[in-house]
Amino acid sequence: MNAFQRAWRYITRKPTKTVLLIITFFLIGNLVILGLGISQAAENAKVLTRQQMRAVVSYETDYNAYWQYIDTLTDEDEINEAYEHSPRINKDSALKLTTDSRVKAFNYMTNTVAYSVEFENVPLGNEENKGEMYASAEGGEEFVYVEPNLMLYANMFPNMIELAEGTFTVTDGRFYTQDEIDTAAKVAVITKELAEQNGFRVGDTFRITTVDSYTLKQLKDSGMEYNEDDMNLELEIVGIYETKNDVDPNAQNFQWMSPYESPKNIILIPMTAYTEYQSEVASIQYSMYAMQNPDFEVDMDEITAQFDVPSRVVYLLNDPLEVEDFVKDHSEDLDEYTILNANNETFKKLSRPLDTMSFFANIVVWIVVVNAVVIISLVTALTLKTREYEIGVLLSLGVTKLKVILQLFIELILIALLGFTLAVGSGSLLAGRVGDAVLDYQTAADAEYETTDEGYYWYDSTDYFTEVTQDDMLSKYEVSVSPALILEIYILGTAVVLIAIAIPSIMIMRLNPKQILLEQN
Repeated sequence: MNAFQRAWRYITRKPTKTVLLIITFFLIGNLVILGLGISQAAENAKVLTRQQMRAVVSYETDYNAYWQYIDTLTDEDEINEAYEHSPRINKDSALKLTTDSRVKAFNYMTNTVAYSVEFENVPLGNEENKGEMYASAEGGEEFVYVEPNLMLYANMFPNMIELAEGTFTVTDGRFYTQDEIDTAAKVAVITKELAEQNGFRVGDTFRITTVDSYTLKQLKDSGMEYNEDDMNLELEIVGIYETKNDVDPNAQNFQWMSPYESPKNIILIPMTAYTEYQSEVASIQYSMYAMQNPDFEVDMDEITAQFDVPSRVVYLLNDPLEVEDFVKDHSEDLDEYTILNANNETFKKLSRPLDTMSFFANIVVWIVVVNAVVIISLVTALTLKTREYEIGVLLSLGVTKLKVILQLFIELILIALLGFTLAVGSGSLLAGRVGDAVLDYQTAADAEYETTDEGYYWYDSTDYFTEVTQDDMLSKYEVSVSPALILEIYILGTAVVLIAIAIPSIMIMRLNPKQILLEQN
C-alpha cells in the first residue's frame, strides 16, 4: 500500500479531525483570498491607470527645490550669486537620454507666443466678447494693446512627439530636415487651418514677430536708429499639417482665451532659426536700454545662450510601464536642481488610498500565513503522539521515515486543497463586497487628512502629461478571484503545509521503531 492510499484511508477513518482541519483551512483560505484580492486589485488599478497615461518623462529644472534653497540664504552676496547661477537643464545630459532604447520620440524645443505680421490668425470664435484693448505706457499715455495670436514651437530635432503619436500629420509638403535645423534655415510648418485662413501654400513666405506692441512703441519713441525688418522673422512654408487638438468651446475660460491658445495657430520652426532671430531682437532691445541708461551692462552671450537651451526636454517612451524604471535609471546622472518628472508625485498622491489598502492587506496575509503554520504545526505535532504505534508498525515493516513524512504531507495537502477549494467559492462572493467597503472607508479617511501642497511651481503651456483624477483610478479598482489568484492561493497553501510538516518531521526522524513497539506493549 503506497503513501497516498494510507493517507486517504486515514483522513476518511478520522472524520472529526478531518472536518476540523477542513474548516481551519477554509477560514485561512477566505482570509488569504480577501488579503490577496484587495492587494492585487489595488495594484491592477494602478497598472491600468498608468497604461492609459501617456508614457512621457520631462527633464526639467526643479524650481521648487531651487527656490527653497534661495529661501534658506541670508547673505545678500550669496543670494545674488545664486540668482546669477540659476539652474538650467544640461544639453549633453538631455541628448544622452535620447539614446536610451526605451525612448520613442522626444521634444527638445522651446515655445513662445508671437504676433502675425500682415496676415490673420485662425479665429477662436470668441472674438465678439473682446473689444479693442488699451494699455498704459510710462507717463500714463495709453496705446492700443495687440494681443499675441500665434504660438511658436521651436525644436532642435525633427523627431517630435506629436508626429510620432499622430497628433500632427503633415498633409502637404514636408517637415523640415535636420540639415535645415543645423543651418538655421528660415522655414516653417503651419496648420492646415492657418494656411486656408490666409491662402498660404507650400513655398509661400510670411512674417512674424515676438516683440510686443509696448516694446515697439518704446523703440519708436527712443529715437534709436534700427532696421524695422530685424524685428520680424520671415519664414518659408515647407509643409502644412493637420492637428487633432482643438479648443473646447465649453471651457470656463473660453470666452477670454487668446488666439495663440488655439492649436490651429501653432507654427513649427527650427530652434536654431528662432535662436538667431531672438538674439538679433535682444541686441536691439538692449541697445535701446543702454542708450537710455549709460550704466546699463549686459552679457549678450549669456542672453543668447538662454535661447539655445529649452526650459525642458520631454521624452516619449515605448511603454507607460517603463516610465518609473527610466526615471530611476537616469536620475543620479543629472545636475543639481534638475529632475526627471514623470508626474509621479501626482500619481502617488492619487494612488495613496490604494497603497494603504495594499499595505495592510499584505500584512493581514502574512499574519494569517504565520498563524496557519503555527496552528497546523501544533496540530500535527500533537497528532503524532497518538500515532506513534502506527508509525512504529510502518517503520518496522520497512517503510522509510521519508515515506511516513510523505504520508503526513499528503494527508494535510488533500485536506488543505479541499478547504481552499471551498474558500475560493465563498471568498469570491465576499472579496468584492469587503474590498469595496474597505476602499470607501480608506478613501474617506484619506480625504479627511488631505492637505494642500505648498511650493513653487513653474508653468508651461505645453503639457504632455495625461490628466488623471482619483475617480479615474479608483474606477479601475475591482476585486475579483482570477485563475492566477487561485493558483497563488494553492501554491501558498502548499508552502504552509510543507513548513507545517517540516517541524514535526524532526520528531519522526528521531523515532526508533523497536523502542516505539516496546513502549506501546
